Amino acid sequence: MKKILLLCLSAIFLLGSSVHSNDNNASDIDKIIKNIPTDSPEYSLSLLYVKKIKTLQFKKEPFKVNDIKDDSTYIKYFHKLATYVDYLSNSKNHIEELTKKMDFLSSYKKPTGQIEYLYYKKLIQIAKEKQKYISDNINIWQKSLYKKLFDIKFDKIKSKEKIDAYLKQLKRLEKQIEQLKIDLEKWKIAEDEKKASLTSKEIDLKLNNKQKIYRNIADNYLIIFFQNIKDKDKEAFKTETLIEKYTPKNTKAYKELLNFYEKERFGNTQLILNKTTDEIKLTFHKIWSILNYPLFSVDSKEISLINFFIFILFIVFGSLIGKYYKKSIYSLKRKHDISNSTITILTNLGYYLILLIAVLLALKSIGLDLSSFTMIAGALSVGIGFGLQNIVSNFVSGIILMFEKSIKIGDYIQLDADTRGTVVDIKMRSITIRTNDNIDLIVPNQNFIQNIVTNWTLSDNSRRFRIPFGVCYGTTVEEVEKTVLEALKKSKFPHYKIGDKKPQVVFTSMGDSSINFELFVWVKGELTLRPRFTTSEVLKIIYKALNDANINIPFPQQDVYIKEFPPLDIKNDK
Repeated sequence: MKKILLLCLSAIFLLGSSVHSNDNNASDIDKIIKNIPTDSPEYSLSLLYVKKIKTLQFKKEPFKVNDIKDDSTYIKYFHKLATYVDYLSNSKNHIEELTKKMDFLSSYKKPTGQIEYLYYKKLIQIAKEKQKYISDNINIWQKSLYKKLFDIKFDKIKSKEKIDAYLKQLKRLEKQIEQLKIDLEKWKIAEDEKKASLTSKEIDLKLNNKQKIYRNIADNYLIIFFQNIKDKDKEAFKTETLIEKYTPKNTKAYKELLNFYEKERFGNTQLILNKTTDEIKLTFHKIWSILNYPLFSVDSKEISLINFFIFILFIVFGSLIGKYYKKSIYSLKRKHDISNSTITILTNLGYYLILLIAVLLALKSIGLDLSSFTMIAGALSVGIGFGLQNIVSNFVSGIILMFEKSIKIGDYIQLDADTRGTVVDIKMRSITIRTNDNIDLIVPNQNFIQNIVTNWTLSDNSRRFRIPFGVCYGTTVEEVEKTVLEALKKSKFPHYKIGDKKPQVVFTSMGDSSINFELFVWVKGELTLRPRFTTSEVLKIIYKALNDANINIPFPQQDVYIKEFPPLDIKNDK
């Protein structure tokens, strides 16, 4: 009894204060309106504002859940609750906008500006009252509406039939709208304003009908959702997505309410688990959309990021297979007696063939028609004739060298007086030569086709070295030949003698200071690949042999003969 009495007293107090404040506002308005001349054009507008200010007031709309008797009434109350939730989420922004307008009008000294200020002040007062009223009762309304759910019968089968009918109707309507849009564009081009205006109005009418169909579909999905909630059927989570699809307005509010129903029925754990799954699916869908977004087009075929990744994947996969193929071929060399040149041909040609197949498969996998590349090949041939001529020339030269076998891996070759070394790799574009100084030289293949190349070990790894030396005049030729050949024979230098391939000393010339000879000596293997070292070793043997035999090795000298002396005038000074 005491509680009821206190509530009545507080209500009377609030009513009295609001009446008092309204009376104050009314008196303020009356004072302001008196300052506006009756013949002023602003007077009639000010009277309308005054009427609005005096009549505007917040009316508490009752939320009587007990009035709900069927599913259609339940849906109406659900929509009403959604508008309340939406108002709460947007009320702060709404009040802020009204406050900005009040701040702007506060500097106005004209009576009309003061009346407008009071009008927005009244709107803010009503908005705050409505906000407080909804925030105080929203939880109660949600729970009461949820409990009422179990007293209502929802016909899922009938709703599904209606949805199918509405979807068919929607499909027809969308076709009609598209046709009307085409007609509108046609009338605009024809500059027929009358028909364009009628068509535009018809489109607006169709769009309104479309929104109504959307609302009807969403309502029927809500019926299915509520029945799933009653049955504790997890299909409710899927139905929620469809409801959001057909409720573009207040989507956030509907989502919040649907989540409340799911939470009450299934619990927080199941709700979070389902939401996480939905978010993962949504994230995957977004990533998939980004990957399928077209970056560029080739021959009217749009290439997306996923197509590009597939293309790169095929190339990488083909490269890995090619490398594995190379290793397999090299392993055959260790098991069987296969020459280096044959291994080089098999590995390089096979590797590039695998890469070519990988490129063709990559192009096919992204949906490109390979027949359309004939034009590209034609354009490429023109490019080869200009910019790519050297690259193609080197490529063809590499193929020729592989099949010709004039240069093989392990051969010791000489390009010029200062460039020589062992071939360590033969590729389609270039050959790698490693000099005795362990320097790798990469030489384009066309240099071996167009220029003269000395291959020291093409058919045989033996070579005759010609070592020049000289002795003083007066030494017999026979003595020199005998001394040098015997010293070479007694030395540990690994020369050899087979048939005509034997050491020889040849008398080459009579120079200014010496008689000149050359020692012909045959070597093979490692000594062939080290010409300076081999020459040095043989010269050591020659030098020691000549010294031991007391055969003089001359050095350049000249004798100067004077035919006559110039006269000398000598004066004796006494």
